[in-house]
Amino acid sequence: MKLIDERGRLFGLINLFDLLALTALVILLVAAGMRIVAKSNEKQAKAQTKTWIATIKCSSVPDNFMESIMMDNRLYYETDGFVNARVIEIKEEEAQVMSVTPVDGTAVVYDPNLKDVYVQIEIQDDPRDEGVKVGRYAVCVGGSFTLKTPYAYSTNGLVLDLKEKK
Repeated sequence: MKLIDERGRLFGLINLFDLLALTALVILLVAAGMRIVAKSNEKQAKAQTKTWIATIKCSSVPDNFMESIMMDNRLYYETDGFVNARVIEIKEEEAQVMSVTPVDGTAVVYDPNLKDVYVQIEIQDDPRDEGVKVGRYAVCVGGSFTLKTPYAYSTNGLVLDLKEKK
């Protein structure tokens, strides 16, 4: 038995060009099936995210910090790019600076150039991860948090509250 007979058939069964066309069709069908499965897995992963609301206090920041945050409310880190959190609410108060007076003990003094800013961020977290994370950084009550957007940066953030959004 010849590999290709006088009629151009492989092992006398199928034409060589027909075999190539059939192989290309099978490869295209397998690739389309893999793409459909990958898209459904992405949809399932997105559907399983939990939404958390964290309240962060940024103490003694410049008075234009609030406006800088609101220019772009997405959180951004150089190592991760834009992450799974965004600012949803912000309020500011006069920054409290403690000073000691010799007669009365301690007194609260307000600095007119600095503000205490309370920021609420919405976090889209993957429940398969351990704990709540913004990018690759863990968020937990009492912990420090670096708040960074493309236009504002505060390293002294303190997480005051963390709740799951209903």
